[in-house]
Amino acid sequence: MGMSTGERQAKYREAYRYLHERILRGEFRPGQRVTIEALARELHMSPTPIREAVRQLEAEGLLTYRPHAGARVAEVDPQAYAEVVSVRAVLEAWATALAAPGLAPATLHRLRQLNVRMREAVGRRDLAGFDRLNRRFHRALYRSCGHRLLTELLEGLRARTDVVRQSIFPFIPDRARQSVDEHDRLLDLLEQGAPPEQVEAFARQHKLRTLEAYLRWVGGSPAAQPGARIGGRSRGR
Repeated sequence: MGMSTGERQAKYREAYRYLHERILRGEFRPGQRVTIEALARELHMSPTPIREAVRQLEAEGLLTYRPHAGARVAEVDPQAYAEVVSVRAVLEAWATALAAPGLAPATLHRLRQLNVRMREAVGRRDLAGFDRLNRRFHRALYRSCGHRLLTELLEGLRARTDVVRQSIFPFIPDRARQSVDEHDRLLDLLEQGAPPEQVEAFARQHKLRTLEAYLRWVGGSPAAQPGARIGGRSRGR
C-alpha cells in the first residue's frame, strides 16, 4: 500500500529542510553536485521526495540543473554580486541618513533588541536566523526614509541578492559578529543625532565591509572539487 498524501508531504518537507539548512549553513558548498540516490539512502526515503525538494530549491535559486550533469548548489558570480551590493550600499546608506531625523525612540529601542537577538544568533551559529534578523534590521531603517521610489529600488535590489546573501554569511561567520558590533555603533550615531553625512558614510562602509569580506573569501577559498557530491560520505571537504 502506498503512502498517504500527508506522509508524502512530510517526507518532502524533511528532504527540503535537510538540503535547505545545510546549503545555508555552508555545509554544502557552491558548485557541489546533488546526488538524489545517495541522499535517498542517507535519509532512508525514496528518491521521489528528494527530487521534489530539489525542484523547489531550483525554483528558489539555491540549486541549478543542467542536462546530463544533474543538480548542483548554485554558484555566485562575484562580479555581478559586487555590482549589486555596491549600488545597494550607496542607496541604503542614503535612505538611512534620510530616515535618521525621524526615527522615534521606540523604533531605536526595537532596533537595539533586534541587534541583541542577532548577537545571540551568532553565538549559537544560527546564521540563517541571523540573516532573517539582519534583513528586518536594515529594512526597518530604509523603509523609514519617506522616499517611496528609493524604497522600491532597495526592495528590488534586495530581491536580487537575497538568495546569494543567504549563502554568504556561513562562509564568513566572523563578519556576522563584526556586523553586530557595527549595528551598535550605527545606532549610537542615530541616537546621538549625528550629522546625516556621518550616518550615511558609516552605513555605506558597513555594507561594503561585508562585500569586502566575501570577496576576500572568494579570493582565498579553493574551488569546490568537480567531483564533490552531496549525499553519502563524499562531499569534497
